[in-house]
Amino acid sequence: MDSDQQGGGPPIAWPVRVKHPGDRRSLSRSATRALDVLEHFGQVRAPLRAVDISRALGLHPSTTNQLLKTMVGSAHLVFHAETKTYLPSHRLAQFSAWILGAYGDDERLQGLVREVQAAAGGVVTLTTANDVFMQIVELAGSGPIGRPTERGLSVSMFGSAIGAAYLSTLVDAEIARLAGRARIAAGDLPRVLDEAARIRAGGFAEAPSPDGAIWSIATPLPASAFPAPLVIGLAGPVDQVRGNVVALQELMRAAIVRWISRDIPCSP
Repeated sequence: MDSDQQGGGPPIAWPVRVKHPGDRRSLSRSATRALDVLEHFGQVRAPLRAVDISRALGLHPSTTNQLLKTMVGSAHLVFHAETKTYLPSHRLAQFSAWILGAYGDDERLQGLVREVQAAAGGVVTLTTANDVFMQIVELAGSGPIGRPTERGLSVSMFGSAIGAAYLSTLVDAEIARLAGRARIAAGDLPRVLDEAARIRAGGFAEAPSPDGAIWSIATPLPASAFPAPLVIGLAGPVDQVRGNVVALQELMRAAIVRWISRDIPCSP
């Protein structure tokens, strides 16, 4: 049975926009770097020297030193003079406890993404909604046929597989509201709603890249598993993905069951 018969099929071909994190004028580099430092501490889970942080994040030493001094000055980091190392302060304990309670401490999201990418190849992403865009929050793989991707990158909700998968989780009134914000013509709304219904029934969305070289499939993670809506997507060369859609969907379903939840739809 092909993907169209299962209720997947390509979504309407809206023009897809891509926004890179560095393109946004409102982006505060200092704030982003500070959060990157805290994330790196979470990955390493050990006190670190300034040089270690500088190398890991690719920052100039003077930038790193200024950033660390600022974070020590605000008491978000503490400095151990004897070992010349930094570590997060107790101020972040409540924040950390909340995040652990919401997402768990077993790195299941990272594990899910890594497993799917290792088995399927291509690039695998976790995305969440950001206005009328889908924003990458986790990824594995170097990008389809060498095309770069990065955390923070945003892709149009309408016209992309990840966006279509997310829209399928919403009620029609909310889909209509977002379509209005995205300036989708009112006459096209019934097609949008029909597409969402098909994806809702089949569990997966599909879409080609604008040039047709890349094929993507995506499915939402169980809504009850996390406080924010998340969609897992897989993209790769069209001849490798589109011709193996059914097998790749089953691979993704099985990985979601192992890492996240058994509360997912079975194959139609």
